[in-house]
Amino acid sequence: RSQVIDVSLPAPSLPRRRPVTMELESIAIEGLQRKGLADLDGKDSYAKVNEKKVNAADSVGKEKQKVVNELASAYARDYVKQVAPEDKPFLGAQPLLLRKPHISTVEETERVTAVACKTIGRLIKEAHGVHIRISEDARRSDVARGLMEAASDEVVDIDAAPVVVSMTRDLWHTLPFTQLPSAPGTAKRLLIYVGTPGKYLSMCIKSYRGRFDTAYEEDRLVILCKGVCMLPLGTQEQNIFGVDEVAVLKTIGAAVRARGSLAWGHGVGTKASIMTKLYGYPVGGALPKPLCYEGDAGGSANSFDYLVDYVRFLNQLKMAKPEMPVTVWYDTGLLVSVLMGSVVGAGVSLLTDSDGVSMLRDASIGHIISKLNQVIAVEPFKSARAVYNFFIGDGACRLNGGVELALHLMEGHKAQSLTNLFIFNNHKWAIEDNLVAETFEEHALYNKSFYDLLQHHSNVVVCENDLELRETLSLLSRKADAYAAGKSGPGLNIIVIRGLDVSLPPMIGDIEPIRQSSEMSFLRNVLGKFAEGCQHKVPLYGCSAFEYIQYLHLFMEEMPEGKKYQYVCGRTDIQAAHMCGMTQPDGKCVLFINDVYGINSL
Repeated sequence: RSQVIDVSLPAPSLPRRRPVTMELESIAIEGLQRKGLADLDGKDSYAKVNEKKVNAADSVGKEKQKVVNELASAYARDYVKQVAPEDKPFLGAQPLLLRKPHISTVEETERVTAVACKTIGRLIKEAHGVHIRISEDARRSDVARGLMEAASDEVVDIDAAPVVVSMTRDLWHTLPFTQLPSAPGTAKRLLIYVGTPGKYLSMCIKSYRGRFDTAYEEDRLVILCKGVCMLPLGTQEQNIFGVDEVAVLKTIGAAVRARGSLAWGHGVGTKASIMTKLYGYPVGGALPKPLCYEGDAGGSANSFDYLVDYVRFLNQLKMAKPEMPVTVWYDTGLLVSVLMGSVVGAGVSLLTDSDGVSMLRDASIGHIISKLNQVIAVEPFKSARAVYNFFIGDGACRLNGGVELALHLMEGHKAQSLTNLFIFNNHKWAIEDNLVAETFEEHALYNKSFYDLLQHHSNVVVCENDLELRETLSLLSRKADAYAAGKSGPGLNIIVIRGLDVSLPPMIGDIEPIRQSSEMSFLRNVLGKFAEGCQHKVPLYGCSAFEYIQYLHLFMEEMPEGKKYQYVCGRTDIQAAHMCGMTQPDGKCVLFINDVYGINSL
């Protein structure tokens, strides 16, 4: 442990671009051997793992990989930029850009609330039927709870019911389920969504986006968020800002009750058990059996199957110990989103909480690392007996100092929880480069030797294949089982997962509108003028470029003005900003940042 290790690397000479598939050299460090986490009896969990092998995927395994690849493709498609036609006016419900802060007065609030209440009351009265969906951030509303409590689960034919009340999928995934409830259809009903929807969240939880789209196009969609309401006004959907959402929800409650009885949308006889999980005090049971795998890995089993098994086990653990927090947080990223899609596809709850849902709704990269800091460092979370799990990709983890923070927490805090930080280590930005069909050299993550060194910490393990992954997950389930039974203590582990990858074709979309867009004209005119007279290529500093990568790529590859620039990817938005403040080759540089999170970083 006191050994000084000198690792000498040749100076890299790399092109600005290289193919998507990259060979990563392994750095052999003499005297350091690979190991697993210590088992409950102190033995190396990898001691006998080499007695088995990983078989090639059979026909079932290949079909599962196709499903995984499609989950990844669906995620990537969400990031393809859609350029709005510039010759058409914006119609319908649009965001309101405030150039100055504005807080509604009491009079303004009363006026717009009255408009919303009157309109919604009329819509409910005239509708063929009404479907109210209660989301996670509305669960604490007394009015929303009252609507769920008033709904009857004795109605067999809910299609004939005038009003159907159900929970949204984001609310489901904050409750323990090994088989998620059924969801009612919306058909031609007036759809009232109470809470805050989110695009990335809806993709992760496989929500029925088509319902929103269809209801919006048919002018029968109402969304009530905090302070704002979307509803049909005249011939199209509109946003009303500054409403009193409690008053509007009370109006909705009174209007639907006037239509007749309310039907529970999740099946006959299911309401009591679900409402008990949501608001009551569930009765626990026997602890679940820890995961145990026999025989070789691979074959008909996909790598994500083992992770789904682990999340299912955590749901069973929560149902056995309802008083103990058992929570999973998922970051924004390709492999993490594929994991979520696999869990949801198996009918298992993601088992997250309101913060987890909020982070997915915002698609905030690296946000779970801040949550990790909170549960380990802040009372009363740090003193609680709980089982916490975090999943994140290596790019997002690096951007937010995840590993360094985890080691800091191990050394500097003595939390009472059993916590695991899972890091998917595939050495690359997942989405950005698939939007331009080639890898930016600046986006390659050269971190293999970093994690190779880390694994020699007693609380860090690297899983190189499915055998090591399933053995580690089995061990973590045994530790969680023993911890819940009071037979073992707390701890914080880092699990680095390698070899988990997907086949993802480029998701370029139609790039001609980008070429012809006013944004591209702006880049060419402004940056072309800015670089005039410079002897060197002007540094263009950025970070994860998912918001603007297609514009940047076309600008630098196809536009003559782009040849005057060099793209430099900072490790964080803050680092990119720091570099802008330094002396530049010709006294000039450009800063690119991502959305509001990049701005907040500055």
